[in-house]
Amino acid sequence: MTTGWRRGSFPSARRSSKRIAAVVVAVVVFAVVIAEVAADVVDSRGRAGRVAAQTYVAEVVPVIDESTILASTLHLVRDSTASLDRTDLEGALGRLVAGTSQNLAQLGTLGVPAPTLRSEQLLQATLAARAGAARTLTGAVAFAIGPTSLSPSSGSGSGGSALAAQVVQARARAVVLIVQAGKDLTLSDRDYRSFVLSLPRSSGRGRLPASRWVTEPASWSKASVTTWVAQLSNMPELQIHEDLVIVAVSVQPPVVRITGLPTTTTIFTTTSTSTTTSTTVPGATTSSTTTSTTTSTSSTTTTLQLPPLGSTSVLPPTQRVSVVLVVANTGNVQISGIWAAASVVPEPSTGGHPGSRARTRSTVVRIGRLAPAASVEVTLLPLAVVAGGAYTLWASVGTGSLPVEPVTSPPKGVGQIDEVKIKVALG
Repeated sequence: MTTGWRRGSFPSARRSSKRIAAVVVAVVVFAVVIAEVAADVVDSRGRAGRVAAQTYVAEVVPVIDESTILASTLHLVRDSTASLDRTDLEGALGRLVAGTSQNLAQLGTLGVPAPTLRSEQLLQATLAARAGAARTLTGAVAFAIGPTSLSPSSGSGSGGSALAAQVVQARARAVVLIVQAGKDLTLSDRDYRSFVLSLPRSSGRGRLPASRWVTEPASWSKASVTTWVAQLSNMPELQIHEDLVIVAVSVQPPVVRITGLPTTTTIFTTTSTSTTTSTTVPGATTSSTTTSTTTSTSSTTTTLQLPPLGSTSVLPPTQRVSVVLVVANTGNVQISGIWAAASVVPEPSTGGHPGSRARTRSTVVRIGRLAPAASVEVTLLPLAVVAGGAYTLWASVGTGSLPVEPVTSPPKGVGQIDEVKIKVALG
């Protein structure tokens, strides 16, 4: 029985060995397939990552280019101050602040994220530092060229001493702020270089342009900045100049004529020449030349929107007069709180006229603000007049609180007043 049992066990053992071999082969094949699939997945992810990184670099290039262009505005402010007036300097600083802020905001519009969080943070820090430095620099320049920027030795007495102290403090504050702006810009250049290096080599980071805002570190040192602030403070072209003028005065209804103007006489002289030819002997001719001079005289009368003193503008019969002013800011800074006013004051001679009902009338309107070199046309509310009345029209412009009384003298501070004689014709 023992022999029979052994004989029967051999086929079963052979079948088990075959099954094991088949399972092993299947496992190996499955492992190979899984490995190939995993390799394909990893390779696919790698290719997708490279494409995304390259796309990010392509989208970032215009942002960096814009930042680098803005650096030229910074260098204009820092290195070419002597060629700028206050309006140009403030305009350049305004473009710098607005441009850097917009440049920083462009990062939020990119269509693809940065390859790494560190890359994103470094570029954000670069542009944020430049935007912050632009604002700091603008504030510093305002301290340097502000209302108290003149020579510290100007003025006398206690008031002069206080002004001198303010000038010194303003200059010191300007120096501190500009030095800090220089440090922030230097840091932004370093962060940008780190940003480029943080990108994968496969991203095509070599396509990114160089972007350096501080090309001369010594120009941002305290000694150099102190000299620059003193230059800014002492340049007359950079000092505040407020000037508000009346460019033109006109009325409605329009002036029909102006009396009291000088008459301009123009003499025109015309010379004419005529030649007469006659024949007296065959083959010979004689000629005579006659020259005549004609003189004519003409008179020219000029009508002006701002007639000279001593003249009178005559209006057609009317009971109301509207005054129209053209006001201009001829200074180099914005002027706020502007008002315009007009008054008609009866002439003493009008009192004995049947139109003695004439009274002083005035009107005022708030204009608001005007930028440098800007102008505005203002039509004031009508003023009551009487036919046959003679008046002095006072047109004025100023700043501050609205006047409650007729303005017949130059306003305090910035402003101007014009005087025009008018007469209303009888109906």
